[in-house]
Amino acid sequence: MATLAASAAAAAAGLMYADHALGLSRDISQYRHDASFAKRFPQYVATLGHESPHLYRMLELADPTADAIWFEGQTWNYRAMKQQVDELAVGLHHSLGVKNGDIVAVFMTNSPEMVFTVYALTRLGAAPALINNALRDETLLHCVRLPASSLILTTLDLAPHAASVAKTLGGAVKTVRLNLGSFRPTTPISNSNNNTFTYITDFPFPELSQSVPTPASLLPPTPPKSLASVAALIYTSGTTGKPKACRVKNAMICVVSCRTSIDDSNPRKYLRPLRVYSCMPLFHGTTFFTGLCYSAGNSGCFCIGRRFSARNFWKEVHESRATRILYVGELCRFLLATPPTLYDRDHNVLVACGNGLQKDVWVAFQERFRVDEVREFYRSTEGLVKYDNAHRRGRPGAGKVGYLGTLRKRVLDKDQFIVKFDYDTEMPIRDPKTGFCVVADRGEPGEAIARIHNLDTYTDYHANQAATEQKFLRDAFAKGDLWQRSGDLLVQEPSGWVRFVDRIGDTYRWMGENVSAGEVRGFISELPGVRDVVVVGRRLGKYDGQVGTALVVLDHGEWVDGRKVEQKEDQEQTFMSRLFGELRAKGVPRYAVPRLVMVRDGLIDVGDTFKHAKMVVKNIDWSKTTTVGVEKAESDGRRYYLDLDAERFKPLDADAWARIEQGRAKL
Repeated sequence: MATLAASAAAAAAGLMYADHALGLSRDISQYRHDASFAKRFPQYVATLGHESPHLYRMLELADPTADAIWFEGQTWNYRAMKQQVDELAVGLHHSLGVKNGDIVAVFMTNSPEMVFTVYALTRLGAAPALINNALRDETLLHCVRLPASSLILTTLDLAPHAASVAKTLGGAVKTVRLNLGSFRPTTPISNSNNNTFTYITDFPFPELSQSVPTPASLLPPTPPKSLASVAALIYTSGTTGKPKACRVKNAMICVVSCRTSIDDSNPRKYLRPLRVYSCMPLFHGTTFFTGLCYSAGNSGCFCIGRRFSARNFWKEVHESRATRILYVGELCRFLLATPPTLYDRDHNVLVACGNGLQKDVWVAFQERFRVDEVREFYRSTEGLVKYDNAHRRGRPGAGKVGYLGTLRKRVLDKDQFIVKFDYDTEMPIRDPKTGFCVVADRGEPGEAIARIHNLDTYTDYHANQAATEQKFLRDAFAKGDLWQRSGDLLVQEPSGWVRFVDRIGDTYRWMGENVSAGEVRGFISELPGVRDVVVVGRRLGKYDGQVGTALVVLDHGEWVDGRKVEQKEDQEQTFMSRLFGELRAKGVPRYAVPRLVMVRDGLIDVGDTFKHAKMVVKNIDWSKTTTVGVEKAESDGRRYYLDLDAERFKPLDADAWARIEQGRAKL
């Protein structure tokens, strides 16, 4: 008997060791979750109807008495929201001619107005083009032109910028300002007239008869749609130039609105009630998919924050009675930087869901705010690669995007891999004998790729087949197969945990946004007096993501601001004093403006292919701070940093650099 017991103990110990080394239990758990979702998803689509797998149908099927949205103390249940959505749809159809197949530009601040607009357009069979509300001028104009929208729906606060676009397009676009009480009236917009603007302040529309009892009776029949129909356009951050519009299909809407396997395993805990709070912009995929769509698909309440405020974040979470919050990594760091308040733990939050949370912030965030569960996920709007890490406080896995054990890597998951990557060609490495891609070893960063099964439901780029094709990877592991490149480097650590490493190429991530170094460089290079410029992202120890840094060469003696500037120092001071304002005027979002700039003499080094040697910029020693009269003549250049409060660049002195090194500077 003793021998048998000893053998059993040894076997148990062996299994525990094997599980620890191979990650069997984690792989099996993930497999069960995937299998559960695969079984429930077709049933969910069938419930919606094969001709109506869209957001408006979810609104129709939701519990009419359940809270649908919360905003600054106001609540609409699903019955009330559907009534207002139908009335808005009537106005958009009869007064503005919106019809099935249209693409309508939605340029709005987070608000009930924006939510109602998305639903109303879906009801009419039109697709909302959700434009980044931080964009201005040239970039905003590009995003309106791209889908050939003839209508911009905007909120009162953004109307002047929409007016500028409408004026540029010479009447080809009509702009509608929608205000249901979320925005205070402002002074009339100059240079605008009734031919440019329709000002909607309430329901029903003034053009409609007040005697109509049911607005829905004025609506055309709901157009039949399929999983392959376009549901919305969501723009990229401009990772390879101007923003591209991702054509999100109904298939994606259904996937992100179908309840997760974790929630399905304990609906009483996670879904009764489900109240999701997000102050991140609704034009961003994280909030649109994980907030609006998931709430709609589960009769949950979408709690909307107008904009991010570190001071008021937990107060709104408390007031909205949210059970779930959405984040990007930097958001959590900002929250940790605030002084303690009574609301830090006075909330109902069970889950924080998002992406980009670094390990040091992750652990501190969970401990301070008593958020027991963090669901970190790796996704992109158009991406097929997916990793998930449902992490409970105090357990391993903080700072990782998911887990990939031996069983899953070799047997269970054949639809996504991390493959070896060539940093010079910026392409996956292929085996010279077979011509196929090679799976990266543990501990080796590589590009994440995923198999494409169905091009009909694939999220491609609107009116940009070339960009769509660039994401394809053909013949990766067999002749004729088709895969999608993520454009990201990930690594499977020796422990099996998967970690995000970096963006590939000229892109970097800052403040939760992807920034195109090439596009920022293009804007700077167009400024008067600029001879050469390189922009790269650079990691600073106390900040998440990569800080934008720029190396600029000025052409001395050129005209600046209408006058000839002969003195190098005067020209440099003039240029740096205007740089922030000039970039913002060109439509560069605040998050994309470089935080550190060096101005130097002489051309920037190039490589054999006449491309800038970006390592020159990445290797700049920013600790060599600028002291007027002492280091001003330093041969490698003068250093500046962006003072966000003053909205201008200032010389990088020792005190400023010390604040940056310590993570105290507001970058």
